[in-house]
Amino acid sequence: MHAFNIRTRSCRIRLYHWIFSSSIYTLILSLLCSAGFAIEAVSGNMVYKLSPFDLVLVSVYGQQDLHSEQRISDQGHLLIPLLGEVPVGGRTVSEAAKSIEDSFVEEGYLRHPVVTISIKDFAPKVVTVLGEVENPGSVEIPPGRNGIPVQLAIAGAGGFTGTAKISEVRVSSGNVEGSDAAQSKVVDISKLLDSKTELKKEDLFIVHPDDIIFVPRRIF
Repeated sequence: MHAFNIRTRSCRIRLYHWIFSSSIYTLILSLLCSAGFAIEAVSGNMVYKLSPFDLVLVSVYGQQDLHSEQRISDQGHLLIPLLGEVPVGGRTVSEAAKSIEDSFVEEGYLRHPVVTISIKDFAPKVVTVLGEVENPGSVEIPPGRNGIPVQLAIAGAGGFTGTAKISEVRVSSGNVEGSDAAQSKVVDISKLLDSKTELKKEDLFIVHPDDIIFVPRRIF
């Protein structure tokens, strides 16, 4: 596996076991620097949302018999003693805990419950990068994140080939709430790589688990 470290502010990069042509090296360098910026821009605002197959520990203060350690179901539910299935997928830890507390009160089991949810293990999450990249395939989303900037996903797939049309990268998602049909958007990566353009948070494009990124071939 190719290993690389990104230091967000200084953009220092150490690449192991990788041979670059001068043009590809320059492109990947810009790509990783841009991805580093994106991480810095979104990390302060991105709060993790619970996902199916996350392993969590649910504790109820003073109620040892209500404690449980379990993985969230594929439907995004936890099985809580006395309550049954409680939906938590897509909610933050604090939102999920509050929902369980409210359920205990509404059902008349506890008057002032204090619920704590701790994440013991994050479910693996990947995006798929296809087309004109050096290493097509799955790219892992780091644990504790719901998504990554599209630049970082492409960098994780080895970067663009020399024939990539980076102005029309297509991102498809079949994991859209309330819809079974895949939805897609075209992203102009060239703008994100333009050193003369100052990126803003609203310029970032975040890809999410199970998204498919396709980089088309440039027609000469």
